[in-house]
Amino acid sequence: MFHRGRMIYLNYLIALFLMIAFAKIFGLIASKIHIPEVVGQIFGGIILGPSFLGLIHRQDVVVSLAGLGAVLLMFVAGLTCDVDRLKKYFGPGLIVAFMGVIFPVASIYFVCRYLQVSLIESAFIGIVFAATSVSISVAVLEEMNELKSSAGTTILAAAVADDIISIVLLSVAIPLLGIGRGHGNSDALLLIVLQVIFFVFLWLCYKVVTLLIDILDLSPQKIGLYSFLLCLFLSGTAEMVKLSAVTGAFFAGLIFSQTEFQKPLTSRLKGMGGLLAVPIFFVSIGVEMQVTGILKNGWLFVILTLLAVVTKFVGAFIGARISRIDKFNSAEIGAGMISRGEVGIVIAQAGLASHFISTSYYSTLIAVIVMTTIIAPLILKPVVLLKRKYKN
Repeated sequence: MFHRGRMIYLNYLIALFLMIAFAKIFGLIASKIHIPEVVGQIFGGIILGPSFLGLIHRQDVVVSLAGLGAVLLMFVAGLTCDVDRLKKYFGPGLIVAFMGVIFPVASIYFVCRYLQVSLIESAFIGIVFAATSVSISVAVLEEMNELKSSAGTTILAAAVADDIISIVLLSVAIPLLGIGRGHGNSDALLLIVLQVIFFVFLWLCYKVVTLLIDILDLSPQKIGLYSFLLCLFLSGTAEMVKLSAVTGAFFAGLIFSQTEFQKPLTSRLKGMGGLLAVPIFFVSIGVEMQVTGILKNGWLFVILTLLAVVTKFVGAFIGARISRIDKFNSAEIGAGMISRGEVGIVIAQAGLASHFISTSYYSTLIAVIVMTTIIAPLILKPVVLLKRKYKN
């Protein structure tokens, strides 16, 4: 442990111990008081982070590797997903994603302009809250055995479409706004072409994997290693074309879900992710929260939090109803799309690096993103219970 200025930096093994311990302790407390475990784990991160104890920081090596937890979580989600059901619900998912992007972007832009935030910052703040971080919802739905339901499958389909729409919106907005450094010369059309190539490459990966499994005599141990390597490769490739890593991980899971190794892979990876990587990921989201982000712009924090939650829920709910999904499943889909999590943080960081948003607004945006991540499971769990009570 050593000091740098007023910050305390721990040995990475001690930091790892604290993150896992706080995740388990606060997750257990959350389950005892009948709220989703992920909420407790995020609160554990808030307490460990700069807002309270100041023991863990964004710059720590362990926190930078926390994204592996989200990757594993979405890889398992892809493994357990029924591809035929995903195809069936992709149409509704696309409508849900589109409506879930339009509502928050437009609403937040106009409210920010009313509050006399500059035009460029208003536009970028709206884009920050376009994307959904479905990793949080997946954890809650899996905890409640709801991931394979029609609503759960629609949320997964919508999340993939939502990611693409948000990144295309971001890639178009940056050159149009045109004042940033580093991203100002981005070629939106080239990026879209690269994303199309990425999805073609996914199809080729599926063909190659199924062919190799048929030809080679692979044990579950070997296929576990190879599947994890493909997961990392596709996650990294997705990030290279400006999609989120979890999108690549989800499709890697889908590829192996259609093989004979689906069940052993799922049990192995659930154990590895649940023990280590996934709890660290949820704690790392809490570490991002800083009280200064709330104190600097208190009213903006409250207004953006309300808008981020309500507009995403309403937009996704309307999209689901347009797709003729019943009101209870539509409410579940709306609640499942609320969280912004790591996707919103990545977009906000891009905005800060490109000078589209100031440092004073950036800390507030991070605080709002973390708050939506806490609120989403608190809404989703009661909605699922209400749906079950109604159907029973």
